[in-house]
Amino acid sequence: MNGDSGIVEVKVVTGQDRYAGARTETLFIDGQEWMSAGPLCECPEDAILERDLLGPSDFASLLESFLKEHRGKKVRFVYEDKEEEE
Repeated sequence: MNGDSGIVEVKVVTGQDRYAGARTETLFIDGQEWMSAGPLCECPEDAILERDLLGPSDFASLLESFLKEHRGKKVRFVYEDKEEEE
């Protein structure tokens, strides 16, 4: 874990949904998954705001917790593509 070294790693992993072929994203903070987003086309009734999606209040809470927990540490942002599964 990077948090002990004084550097917090925030990583966004972009992939592809294997059923719909749509883009997915997962957010990791020091290796721990915090949130993910993917297509809702398989189940349109799930496309209701904040039913399966995180909303602004969730993001604000995450940011507040992040700032309190990692006060004074440097942050490294990493963006990578997930390898396709066969």
